[in-house]
Amino acid sequence: MKTYKYVACFVLAFSFFACEKSSDQVDEEIATNVQVDYTVFLQNNNQLNGIVVGSANDEFAVKSTVNSFSNIPSNAIKYRTTTDIGYYSTTNCQATFQKFNAEDSSSESISLFSDIDACSINVLAMAYSNELAAVAYERELLGKDKQFVVRINSTNDATVSAVEISLDKKPVDIVVSSNRLFVLTLNEFVSDEFHLSVIDLDDNEVLMELDLGLDAQRLFTNNNGMVIISYPELHTTLDPFTLEKSYTTYGENTEPGFVTTKDFFLDSAGKFYFQKNIPSAEIEEVPAIYDFEKNSTVVYLFENFLTETELNMKYSIAQTTSIAYDEKNNYVLIGYQKKGQVDKGGILRITPAPDFKLIDNIDLEGVPKTIFVK
Repeated sequence: MKTYKYVACFVLAFSFFACEKSSDQVDEEIATNVQVDYTVFLQNNNQLNGIVVGSANDEFAVKSTVNSFSNIPSNAIKYRTTTDIGYYSTTNCQATFQKFNAEDSSSESISLFSDIDACSINVLAMAYSNELAAVAYERELLGKDKQFVVRINSTNDATVSAVEISLDKKPVDIVVSSNRLFVLTLNEFVSDEFHLSVIDLDDNEVLMELDLGLDAQRLFTNNNGMVIISYPELHTTLDPFTLEKSYTTYGENTEPGFVTTKDFFLDSAGKFYFQKNIPSAEIEEVPAIYDFEKNSTVVYLFENFLTETELNMKYSIAQTTSIAYDEKNNYVLIGYQKKGQVDKGGILRITPAPDFKLIDNIDLEGVPKTIFVK
């Protein structure tokens, strides 16, 4: 059974060393059979709906549906944290922000752009906190350059008017941290360079703009609220208060590749669970876990823990579509789509490396796009 562990070492900011593959065994007591429920958002018939899955009478089964949070278009813009998820979508030119808290199963829906025709703008990114929802959009202006705007709506007080902040570059991604909004922007008409606009949410003003150079692709936040600026060959960690930067560079052919992931999960230790694209693998979209502290990636190739019959016949796995971690049971949850079936999928539960033990599976009427461990 082969396990690929890619490690890149950064030493004193001067030299890069490729570390050898690790085969060290980690002695870890594995908890089993602890009752844990999972909230799963499924794509089916171009809609997203929520269900609750759990172990009942020793069976991995669907327990209920999430009726308060349903019928979201599958092309909705998603923003998630460790405990909740939000979607921006439009229906009949009416824009709506929907948010679901997986800890207490509460949900809310807020109308956006009541003063603007939502079909006249192109929303590019969305983020939120407990107090606000921020939406970045572009709009064509007759005879003028495109207008780039970040709109900030209160989620606590509907009587508070939305605030709009103009940008001079195209917004690409947004995250919220430490009462500040961080907007990744692209100077697409001049230099193709990326920048980061830092917006103070107390006075809704741009504090400063940081030059990021070429190829900055995604923004994330870690468990400490640090802003992760992701490039193909490195990532920058930005302190949201001081704006000090630190750099982590990957060795040759050891890039974690989380810039393209469509779903991710951070555990309590800060490890980053995501989907990695490996064109040479039997299944190209595979689960992977990146350790920010060690700057190492463990890739979970399906052929490592499934037989050929299980992979192609019993579970019929086409690609990884979501991932999560059940800390109480020490299970990695892998959501997947079935081969040749757009709206059919399932979830595998396995023990993490170096064990790679398949625990069980559940087939689902839909493709899991996001999994929360309750």
